[in-house]
Amino acid sequence: MNQLDSIKQFTTVVADSGDIESIRHYHPEDATTNPSLLLKAAGLASYSGLIDDAIAWGQKTGWRPRSAGGSRLR
Repeated sequence: MNQLDSIKQFTTVVADSGDIESIRHYHPEDATTNPSLLLKAAGLASYSGLIDDAIAWGQKTGWRPRSAGGSRLR
């Protein structure tokens, strides 16, 4: 048993990361939604397809950016 598995026996493991691959790898029970971490992850080339899909879905459903943050994604 590794240290992470040992800790999981006594506490809830939560991811505080925008790195989706790390979250998939470690299987935390929960994750935070820290906006700065999510914005950083959104800028990574490896997630560009997810961002493009999300923007296309939003535009199809009537979404329009209301702030500079929304328009910075693309």
